[in-house]
Amino acid sequence: METNNLGHFISVYENFAQAENKSERTIEAVTGAVRKFESFLGGNTNPQDITADDLRQYILHLQERCKWSGHPTIKQNHGNLSPNTIAHHVRHIRSFWSWMHSEEFIEHNPFARVKTPKETLKVVTPLIPGEVTQLIKVIPWDNHKGYRDSCIIVTLYGTVLRISELLDLPLSNVDFTNGQITVVGKGDKERSVFMSPKVYKALFKYYSKWRPKVSSAYFFIHEDGRRLTRFYFEHRMQTFVRKANIGKLCTAHVLWYSGTIQLLRNGCNSYTLQQILGHTTMEMTRRYLKISNSDIEKSLKSFSPAEQVDIRF
Repeated sequence: METNNLGHFISVYENFAQAENKSERTIEAVTGAVRKFESFLGGNTNPQDITADDLRQYILHLQERCKWSGHPTIKQNHGNLSPNTIAHHVRHIRSFWSWMHSEEFIEHNPFARVKTPKETLKVVTPLIPGEVTQLIKVIPWDNHKGYRDSCIIVTLYGTVLRISELLDLPLSNVDFTNGQITVVGKGDKERSVFMSPKVYKALFKYYSKWRPKVSSAYFFIHEDGRRLTRFYFEHRMQTFVRKANIGKLCTAHVLWYSGTIQLLRNGCNSYTLQQILGHTTMEMTRRYLKISNSDIEKSLKSFSPAEQVDIRF
């Protein structure tokens, strides 16, 4: 590989980012965005030859692109990419160029003055427990895939783990003895999330009866032991959403958001929720408020939205 090739610097970035302990998701997001930009430019491109106008032309290209274009399993949607999706692409590309400039691989950063496209404010209507029940009831439970998917949905909603945290969850991090899940979140920060009774039963039954008997480091898996991807799960979930006829936007992120809102509605205070979600904000409050693990366990087990889902595992 040529050392002045953009593909070469993508490989170098991966090594640097791993050494700096950046999350796998961040690395994949940045390198994925840059590879798509490289493909748009025709490949084998010297970063020194790339201009600000190249990025602006790419933004125009993204604005005309259809949703899910080129995806192997999801049918192409006739709508265009959202401004927020485009902004994410551009932000990752600018981040990569800033890295190349800071490491002195390029003399100047042509993207420093290219503005990120304006994002739109999304108004998301959270699901209520009855709608989550409605969603789970349309999923067939008599096979590995169906039970696994219903288990993911109730766990996502009931523990407010992010979908990436749930799909990346190591098998060894699920502790049925103490009823807790150890999660490595953003910035490699570790936290414990406690299972409510219904979440515990769903996870234990999946593990003991439905999880394929193959060697795999991940908790939720395909029949051959492979880890589930977010694209795969979202595709599966949208099939159930259409069948349930919920009539609202319902994605894994919306389900997570709905769980956080329902926790608050059920009486969970904002400080406890901060601990459950692993947020590092509210620094002044945290100086005076120390929430013990027993308080977090009690709150999540008592207030978990999963307990209001009318399903018996």
